[in-house]
Amino acid sequence: MKRILAIVLTAAALAIALSACSKNEEETQMKELFDTVCTADEALERAKKENVVVFEGLKCTAGGDVWDAFYRTASREKPASVLCAYYYTLDPAHVSAELYEKEKDQYPKLFFSLVEYNGETYRATTRECTEKKVDYQETFRYLLHFTGQAPGQAVYSSYDNYVLVDDPSATWEGIMEGLYSSRANAGYKHCTVYQNTLD
Repeated sequence: MKRILAIVLTAAALAIALSACSKNEEETQMKELFDTVCTADEALERAKKENVVVFEGLKCTAGGDVWDAFYRTASREKPASVLCAYYYTLDPAHVSAELYEKEKDQYPKLFFSLVEYNGETYRATTRECTEKKVDYQETFRYLLHFTGQAPGQAVYSSYDNYVLVDDPSATWEGIMEGLYSSRANAGYKHCTVYQNTLD
């Protein structure tokens, strides 16, 4: 009986150790990709092959399950991290000819955002894949999930968004109003880390 118990305990310890090693490898790989300087297309290709949540325009095109796992863990107030990649192109059908000619050589663009949760607060760190410097880093207290209908949208009529905020009473409507307001300090301090539009 003691021998069986010892085998079970050894197997459990081995499983925990392997899980910790796997998690550490994933975090190392995630941070290595975040720090990589490369073109937007190269970054997009790598992001789709690795455990990265990928957004093209306003659509989540890969890694939805990775995001869900991160959100579940953070919701239990356990430390977790996730890497998101935001890929943008310039569509001549949706901008003026003048703007397209002026900006076309700057696209495509890809931004990485590393979202880390330590059990109490969230930190978002963002950089463009072609630059070494960090564009943005901020700490927040809450991660809120918003779903609903987007009025006046001909193509995409509903949204599924996750936003970092300091005010737990923040609403998506209030965040949008603040973005479009001309008043100083209008709206909520926030960072949208997952923005998915649904057909």
